[in-house]
Amino acid sequence: MLTALLTRARDNRLVWDLLGPIYNRNIYGALHELYGHIAEGLDLTDGARVLDVGTGPGYAALHVAKRHPSSTVFGIDFSPMQVRAAERRRRRRGIGNCSFTKANAMQLPFDSGSFGAAVSVGSIKHWPDACRGLREMGRVLRPGGQLCIAETDRDVSDEEFRRFLARFSIWYIWGPLLAWGTRRIVFGKSYSEVQVVSFMEEAGFSGVRAERLEGCPYVIVKAAKT
Repeated sequence: MLTALLTRARDNRLVWDLLGPIYNRNIYGALHELYGHIAEGLDLTDGARVLDVGTGPGYAALHVAKRHPSSTVFGIDFSPMQVRAAERRRRRRGIGNCSFTKANAMQLPFDSGSFGAAVSVGSIKHWPDACRGLREMGRVLRPGGQLCIAETDRDVSDEEFRRFLARFSIWYIWGPLLAWGTRRIVFGKSYSEVQVVSFMEEAGFSGVRAERLEGCPYVIVKAAKT
């Protein structure tokens, strides 16, 4: 029962509005290589539009915008606090080809076929329906558009998890409690590589393939819109 309640809280917008700043301050050091890997892996034409769904503090979107200065990047999140934090970070970094807005992954406020690429990092486990959200991402992608999903791997080994947690320590949270919550609630109630691949195939994407980034306990799955 406790695990179910904490999982429900993990996916609640008000919880993210309240605790988002703690997450934002600590997650970048653990995942900056993943954000860079995703940005480097996008093959974008000049003027391409890129969507980041569940952008949180905007880290992935800003990496993409900086790596591809001729593109225009849009980040959406269901938490107004996270959107404001992402916009402040964008202004501080002086990145002009990126913007952030509040929106729901289940009903994206964009025209069909209006993006050349879409990404999502650590977000789909929070969605009420992963396949529906992926179909929405497919709707706004043009034919041949690229999709990259990265999500916490519920099948991560104990050794990989311990190495990751060492990069994500929060001094004011008791270590064993942080380890239990991250392992049981964040990773344990997430998805496996097989599940993410299945969701993307069910949502109608083609060429679905998984890859790994050494030292990062995330599932990375890429595909294209047919």
